[in-house]
Amino acid sequence: MNHEEIVTQLSKQINPSEVIHAIAVQDVLFSIARRIGKEALTLTSDDLQLARDEVKEAIDHNLDIREYIDMGLDAWEITRKL
Repeated sequence: MNHEEIVTQLSKQINPSEVIHAIAVQDVLFSIARRIGKEALTLTSDDLQLARDEVKEAIDHNLDIREYIDMGLDAWEITRKL
């Protein structure tokens, strides 16, 4: 049985499209407010869209989710064996 077939079978037991973690624009806005305080009120929609795009680009460029999935599964395997 190949990986795709295994995933198909496992997907019958749990929703495969459920999001585990997400970053919303509101998270970026909170970070901007913490970083620059009241000065944030002078930002334009173009400024905010650029901030959103830069954060997305940084995440896309730097986040290798495989490493985090492996870390979680390592802990899961240890817990399962206890």
